[in-house]
Amino acid sequence: MKLMYRNIVNNQLKNKSLIYDLRREMVDYCLRGHSYRDTAEFFEVNFKTVAKWVKRYKEEGLEGLKDRRRAPKVVHNKTKKEVGDLVVSLRKQSHFGAKRLKEEFHLPISTGAIYRIIKQNGLVRKQRKKWKTKRDLREIKKRLKPFERIQVDIKHIDDIPEFYPFYKALNLPRYQITARDVRSGALYFFYTREKSVAATIMAMKILLTHLFNYGIKAEDITIQTDNGAEFSGIKIHHNRGFRAYLKKEIGVNHMYIPPRYPNANADVESSHKLIEDEFYKIESVKRKREFLDKAYTYQAYFNLYRNNSYKEDKTPKDIIQEYNIPIETLILPPVIIDDILFEKSKIKSYLKLRKTYFENDLYHHVPDYPGISEKEIQSRVSSTESKLKSNSNSKFRINNSYTRLSAIFVNIKRIFVCCFIR
Repeated sequence: MKLMYRNIVNNQLKNKSLIYDLRREMVDYCLRGHSYRDTAEFFEVNFKTVAKWVKRYKEEGLEGLKDRRRAPKVVHNKTKKEVGDLVVSLRKQSHFGAKRLKEEFHLPISTGAIYRIIKQNGLVRKQRKKWKTKRDLREIKKRLKPFERIQVDIKHIDDIPEFYPFYKALNLPRYQITARDVRSGALYFFYTREKSVAATIMAMKILLTHLFNYGIKAEDITIQTDNGAEFSGIKIHHNRGFRAYLKKEIGVNHMYIPPRYPNANADVESSHKLIEDEFYKIESVKRKREFLDKAYTYQAYFNLYRNNSYKEDKTPKDIIQEYNIPIETLILPPVIIDDILFEKSKIKSYLKLRKTYFENDLYHHVPDYPGISEKEIQSRVSSTESKLKSNSNSKFRINNSYTRLSAIFVNIKRIFVCCFIR
């Protein structure tokens, strides 16, 4: 009891009924023959505190043990009713805050008084919690269709300490051009040695041609970028540049995010953190082809196997299948743009790499799929190959997703035999 009342005196407890009960106990203890000083020592309070509550009890009874209003009886500088009504009226008309109201309308009262009037009249808008904003944003993104909004950005890969030795030794590209679909979370990336409009245009040409091959229409796609020079964002070019090429040559829409507002590209920005932690910081490579093979394997893992907690723990593959889009849409080999930029023949040969790209260099986080033997996989693959030969003129796909995933994750080399050869 002593401890509880001391906490009350120190404003650590705010339960009014408990405060009243403890005051009553203190007064009762004193009136049962104990002195003010003994009572103060027992409850560990000041002598004057005991005297105050005993006096109030004797004068007013139990009502005297209740808290009294501490507001002053006379407010000398009280805001006039006419001024208060004016503040309320101006607030409703303009929705300005207290500071803006005072500056715009030269009100004769302080900013604090204006805010108090606004608050007393229930005109203060509640600020949305960050998690509520994120939840609502997810609902907006869920209304998009796959590949309706694609965010594109550039990532430096030469500033990752764990990856830097391989970057220098193998003379690897300095930049990663990343594209990520907002609805499904599907990830695509390319590499370039220079941040240039030519490189970003070529990357978009490869990506969009790939999407068009699987039935995605140009008029349904919007590419979203920041205002970097590689996206022609510094100056307005009406007849040339990244934006003009997308709209006039390819026929897709393009939009810039506001300057210095990277959160507008949050999906692609977050993928940069993921790929850095899950790929660049932990992989080692001995040659350029091995680097591209492992990058390709990580992309397949990300799009086909990796669950996204922000999308109801679904993979990009799960989401696009809800819209009857073939999963082949998610597979596109990363490429060094500089190697194919000026030769059309190399572009054509690159687009055929989906069938023969992998050797034996795998991204080591792709797990073996449990519950199926190597012998069983070999028989399924052989059966698939024979069906492909007999259906060479048709678009054959395996419908058994378990067979498909087994082939993918036990041996990435068989992805194209089992799933992606058309």
